Amino acid sequence: MISKLKKNLTILLSALFCVVLMGGLIMFCWGSYEDRLMELRRQVRLEVSETGLKQIEKTRGAALEMESVDYVLFHVQKDGTVELYSNYMQGIDEEKLYVYAQKVADHWKEPLEFREVTSVTKQGKSGRYIVLISVYPAVRAMIPAIVVCLLFAGAGIALLILLTQLLSRRLVRPVEQMISSEKKFMSNAGHELKTPLTVISANTQLLEAEIGDNRHLQYIRQETEHMIAMVNKMLTLMRLDTPMEQTEYRKFCVDESLLDVIYPMESVAYEKKLTMDIDVQEQMQMIGDEDQIKNLMSILLDNAISYTPEGGNIAIRASLRARRFTLCVSNTGAPIPKEQQEKLFERFYRMDEARGDNGSHFGLGLSIAGSIVANHHGKIWVESREGQNVFQVVLPAGR
Repeated sequence: MISKLKKNLTILLSALFCVVLMGGLIMFCWGSYEDRLMELRRQVRLEVSETGLKQIEKTRGAALEMESVDYVLFHVQKDGTVELYSNYMQGIDEEKLYVYAQKVADHWKEPLEFREVTSVTKQGKSGRYIVLISVYPAVRAMIPAIVVCLLFAGAGIALLILLTQLLSRRLVRPVEQMISSEKKFMSNAGHELKTPLTVISANTQLLEAEIGDNRHLQYIRQETEHMIAMVNKMLTLMRLDTPMEQTEYRKFCVDESLLDVIYPMESVAYEKKLTMDIDVQEQMQMIGDEDQIKNLMSILLDNAISYTPEGGNIAIRASLRARRFTLCVSNTGAPIPKEQQEKLFERFYRMDEARGDNGSHFGLGLSIAGSIVANHHGKIWVESREGQNVFQVVLPAGR
């Protein structure tokens, strides 16, 4: 859980900082581009002023010479007619240039910018003059700056990821310490509880042997066994969450391990009048912890038996293909709501009591199953379809 929290926090902080960094670089590049366009328009205004509108009008634009700029000169008469004087711009259709010029003629208050051109306007005696200027010189001038910004962005993102990893570790450390203390407390409390519970259970059995059947002793024994089962599950969770206590993974016949769990449970299902459909592929081998895989199978099967109504059906499918072990345990019964399906693998989470487990489950079994799957780097999920609740597990089988 801590590693997942660190990962999510690193992704969140990295994304946030990257957005800020990229936003700053985009604003810088756009500002530089606008400055270059302003400089381009200033240069054109200066050329027009030096040439003079009279001379431009007299020569129909031939007197205006700007070799370093691609431009088009339009004359807008007093009746609004747009007339082309000279065209020194390649790559743009003349019809499109007329459209741009007409738009500029309709909006004189500020220079308009288009995707391909920007504009400069001048007022003359016979009408207004429009100079459409290609923006490509400004774009070309921006290429070195864009390359530098991209290099800076790459280096900045790499540095940000490193910094956010360090920051996320620092931020998560108090939570990690708190969870570690909680686990230590639960582990110590579990071990401390086992001894008195075992003593109570043993003395209850002795009293039952001496005085015979007694419903009060029966209640004490049942509740004591109930508590011992819960403590054992809590201790199992603590062991699964502590990597140092995990056993070394070895190759084993997973089909034999599954059947060792399934066959003894058939009598339990029979007593509840349930049918079991078993399809386990033979000679399957995988690398992992055999005891944990058995525990996983036991949890899923016990869960299926507990929540399948009388006369229902349980189906168990297990196969190994492409180095991936797949286990599927499905049972008929009330469908699990979609909003609760992911929560089933959280600790101490139980659906409403209407499912009818009579308090025999503590919300730890499926959490243990989830931890076992996580320790084997696999995936577990549940679906409800066609009147069945389907628990599916996919684990890497190893080499």
